Amino acid sequence: MITTVTMEAAEFLPPPHRFEAGTQRVSQAIALGAAVDYLSELGMQRVVAHEAALGARLLAGLAAIDGVRVLGATAEDRVGLAAIDVPGIHAHDLGQYLDLQGIALRVGHHCAQPLHRRLGVTASTRASSYLYTTPDEIDAFLTALPAALAYFRSMQ
Repeated sequence: MITTVTMEAAEFLPPPHRFEAGTQRVSQAIALGAAVDYLSELGMQRVVAHEAALGARLLAGLAAIDGVRVLGATAEDRVGLAAIDVPGIHAHDLGQYLDLQGIALRVGHHCAQPLHRRLGVTASTRASSYLYTTPDEIDAFLTALPAALAYFRSMQ
């Protein structure tokens, strides 16, 4: 990032090289290669099929729970996640309750604050899946969610 350093001055390389100090990210490059090899061995079609099946299970289960609004498209070819809004229950409260039940979720704006404003919600709760997610984990969320709703509604 520098060409010359003296006690009186320093001369820097032109951008972007002046901002690339230190050792190159060798370990990250090796890890990326290992991840690509792993996914290639699994087969991306299998990964996509697994995620689609979990996403369909998730959406079907959410559709059966009264008072839960699934945000976004509900097409069959969506990825294995769902962001939800439950009117009257803040996403952070719902997420905290479910966290105490052992359910890991994301809550907040999800880098989509303008979309949340457009949908008329302060924040949302998002359940996400990936190749390591099991159907039992989706079912655990779908079982815990109605209990959470009952808990918060009993306080209203």
